[in-house]
Amino acid sequence: MARRKGLFATLREAWRTWRRNRYDDGFDEEPETTGSDDGEGAASQPRRRKVFVQSPPPETPLAMAARDDVFSYEVFPTFQWNSSAMSRETLKERVVHHEATAREELLRVGWSAARDCDPADPVAAESAINKKLSIDGNWCFDDTEGLIRCTPSVRVRVDPALREHVLPHRLHELTLRETQRLGLIRAERARELTEAWLEVISELELIGELDAHQRRLLVPFAATLADQDFRKVMEGLRRQRRTSVDALITTLEGARGAHQEAGLFEFADAYDKAISAFRREMGLSESSLIEDAIAPEGPAR
Repeated sequence: MARRKGLFATLREAWRTWRRNRYDDGFDEEPETTGSDDGEGAASQPRRRKVFVQSPPPETPLAMAARDDVFSYEVFPTFQWNSSAMSRETLKERVVHHEATAREELLRVGWSAARDCDPADPVAAESAINKKLSIDGNWCFDDTEGLIRCTPSVRVRVDPALREHVLPHRLHELTLRETQRLGLIRAERARELTEAWLEVISELELIGELDAHQRRLLVPFAATLADQDFRKVMEGLRRQRRTSVDALITTLEGARGAHQEAGLFEFADAYDKAISAFRREMGLSESSLIEDAIAPEGPAR
């Protein structure tokens, strides 16, 4: 008749069952011992722990052809080795004999995944190859010292020839992006400072809220205090506007004089009112002498 298990033996078995369910194979296993049913007696030989080693990175990467077979990815494999049949020192010595086979197997498994990827997208290639390896990349090697298991993964870089070709364009893209960012910062700064100086001028001159005509007249002067490049642009705009306006006013004045000489004083008066209204519309004073006297850089040329 079989004897019933003692209390300690029952607790030990329950603890081992919980531990096996709680942890997977990635953790070292506790050495198992056996004894008598009542917890007494000599322990049997413990089972070896599972040990892990990782191969050092290769000096030369593997080459995997990308889509269209023009460029090749640089593939840097990482091999994780584990075994329960030997010590860690022995495993480090034995995996050296299997690394060449593991690299060949990695090329075989990952080749088709790499061929489906754009040569300029190593991130997608790395993801695709590692996904393929997660399915077909758990290899076992029957070594003289016992069974060895290998779990591979990869890091992928773009083809050096493609990197050299793309580098100047990426640098130019980066320059444009940074130039745009700095330009937006300067533009916002110039806008804020110009608005601030316009507010100062309107308060000092007791103008109140500026209308469009007043702003058109005062912005070139406020820009002088905001940003030098912005000042040059606004001054150029003021001069160009003044040149075109002067040409139109000259034409209107000529028409007014011609109507006065012909005795058509009503038409001449209409032209005179049109000239005055147009000057106000363009933010110009009635006298070019006054306009030139207050210009940011002297008389307009």
